[in-house]
Amino acid sequence: MAITEIRIYTVELAAKQLYNMSNSAVATPTSTIIEVIDSSGHVGYGEVCLASPQYQPAHNDGIRTSLEILAPAVLGCDPECETVLNATMNQAMDGHTEGKAALDIACWDLSGKIANRSVVDLLGGALQQDVATYHVVGIGTPDYAAAETERLQNEGITRIQLKAGGRPIHQDIACIHAVSKVIQPGSDLAIDTNRGWTTAEAIHVSNACANINLSLEQPCATENELIQLKKQVNHPVIVDENSTDITAVARMISYGLADGFGLKLTRLGGLTNMRAVRDLCMATRTPMSTDDAWGGDIIAAACVALGATLDPHFSRGAWIAHPYHQTHYDEENGPRLKNGFVTLPQGGPGLGLVFEPGQFGEPVAVYH
Repeated sequence: MAITEIRIYTVELAAKQLYNMSNSAVATPTSTIIEVIDSSGHVGYGEVCLASPQYQPAHNDGIRTSLEILAPAVLGCDPECETVLNATMNQAMDGHTEGKAALDIACWDLSGKIANRSVVDLLGGALQQDVATYHVVGIGTPDYAAAETERLQNEGITRIQLKAGGRPIHQDIACIHAVSKVIQPGSDLAIDTNRGWTTAEAIHVSNACANINLSLEQPCATENELIQLKKQVNHPVIVDENSTDITAVARMISYGLADGFGLKLTRLGGLTNMRAVRDLCMATRTPMSTDDAWGGDIIAAACVALGATLDPHFSRGAWIAHPYHQTHYDEENGPRLKNGFVTLPQGGPGLGLVFEPGQFGEPVAVYH
């Protein structure tokens, strides 16, 4: 088998309402969809969509530019040889993991269709059929945060991620205390600042919330700040933006810095690299999630596929953007959220999604 053609599409994924994070808000990001066709006529799909350019050294227009180099480089590659595929992309271009991830995911989908097996099976098999997810409560007032938390728990969501940062910390502290009053036994609360606090602010917040059961997700911008912070806070530290590759993940595990990871599939370069990080985290009994920044059914299906292969004891779940934009590419099989869990798509081999020819309109680029 050999890759004979690659088509690039764009789809706008408007948020249902403004999605507020520390120092930025998500409105209408543009998703990039990759269609990879092999010499046997099988078709695989990949996707990448960054919510905003503030939290990673990449942006959606830059991803499509990187594909001008990456897509021609992998023509002729065997889509089932993921090691060779990734080596070819790395040789063609340093960095730019998001564009590489879209191609990598498309080739896993394609490989599943060639073998008539699911991507979950190709990744080693499911240890859980329904993957836990969490829901974000955006930055707002204490009353808003508490009301949203109650609403989500009534809908079966037991993992709450409260956004913070980018404002005076007394407002963050007030929101945390408001949510703590309505959080139910068994629910999990993570405070995610997307690197929005200084170390002094993070320590202040942790002390002010010392009696509240929560975790601090990426409270500061750099790994060095997190190292300084770790021994001075009362709560577990979850690393997100600094978990850029397996080397960084291994280093932070060895330091005892990370009590868990919020891992982004496209930041790490796709399913091939994420599988290696999964094996490391499971071997070291380090909790991890399988998330991404934004996107539709394709990236969601890839995140849930890998999430299904995690040991449930060390799974922080898989986040999908669908509840925030309500757009399905596959109305029947697109990943669905129910009672705090996402069920694996069942539309067939590969990622389990089914698309109609021409569904994404005219491609913005074609390589053959």
